Amino acid sequence: MKKETREDIEKLNDEEEIENQDKQNDSKEEVVEKKSHKFLNFMILLIILVVGVIFYSKYVGTKGLIVKEYRVESNILTSNFSGFKIVHFSDLLYKSTFGKEEVDELVKKINILKPDIVIFTGDLVNKNVKITAEDTNYLIEKLSSIYAKIGKFAVYGDYDYSYKDYEKVMTDSNFKILSNSYEEIYYNTNDVMYITGLPVSSKESVNLDEAFKFYSDDKRSYTIVIAHDGKTIKNIDDSTYEVDLILLGHSLNGSVVLPFYGGIFKDSNSYKYSKPYYSKGITDIYVSSGLGTNKYGYRLFNTPSFNLYRLKAQP
Repeated sequence: MKKETREDIEKLNDEEEIENQDKQNDSKEEVVEKKSHKFLNFMILLIILVVGVIFYSKYVGTKGLIVKEYRVESNILTSNFSGFKIVHFSDLLYKSTFGKEEVDELVKKINILKPDIVIFTGDLVNKNVKITAEDTNYLIEKLSSIYAKIGKFAVYGDYDYSYKDYEKVMTDSNFKILSNSYEEIYYNTNDVMYITGLPVSSKESVNLDEAFKFYSDDKRSYTIVIAHDGKTIKNIDDSTYEVDLILLGHSLNGSVVLPFYGGIFKDSNSYKYSKPYYSKGITDIYVSSGLGTNKYGYRLFNTPSFNLYRLKAQP
C-alpha cells in the first residue's frame, strides 16, 4: 500500500477546502436567490394590491348611495321643533361619477324621507366637464321634483361660479339661494328658526352683519348656517355670533378615507373641517361626504351619501 506523502495530504486538504467553499458559495447563492424570489413576490403582491385599490376606488367606491342619519339635540330648540327633518346633500358634481341614474336614485331616496326642508351646499356640476342645455334642463326637472314640506335652500359652491346657469337651475327648481342672507322657518307654531347662507369666501365677500340681521342676544332662536366650505366658516369662528348647527360640503371628507387616519385628499378651502362631524361649544358641525367626485375621481371607504338630521329639543 502506497504511503501518503505530505504533499498528497496537503493536496487532499486543499481539495476539501475548495469543495467546502463551493458548497458555501452554493448555499449563499441559494439564500440570495430565495431572498430575491421573496422580494419579487412581495413586489408583485404590492403592485396587485395598489392596482386593485386604484381600480376599486375608481370603479366601485364611487358607486352606491347611502343615507347618514343623525339626531341633533339642543336646548335652544322649542319642543314643537322636535322631529323636524332636514335633508342635506352636497357636491353632486354632475357628470363626474354621478350621472343621470344616480341623480334619479338621489331624488327618489330624498322624497321617501319626506323632509321638512332640503339643503344643498354647493358644487352642482363638475367644472371639468361640458354641461349642455339638455343637461341643464334635466337638472331642473329632477331637482324640481325633490319634495320638501316647508322649503328648499342652497348656497354657491366654488365650482358653481364657473357654471353660468347655476342660479337658473336652482331657482327654477324652487331652491332659494342664500348668500349673506337668511330665511325664517316656522313649524307648527309661531316659534321661529333661522337659516342663513354664506357665499364661498374665496370667491366673494362674506358679510356676517347682513347674514345675521335677525340676530338678537336677548332672545336667541335656533340658528342654522349653511356654507360650502370650512374656510368660509372661519368668519363665524372669529365672530361673536352664536350658531347651533352648521352644514358644509366641499371636502368630500377627503375622498379616500383610510382607517385610523382619515381623508387623504384635502385642500386649504376645507380649512380644519373635513371629517363628517365636529362639536364646538354649542355648535354641531356636519360635513357632507358628497355624491360625485372632483378632479381626483376616487372614493375609498367613503360611499356617496347625503345626510338626514332629526332635530330634538332638550329639556
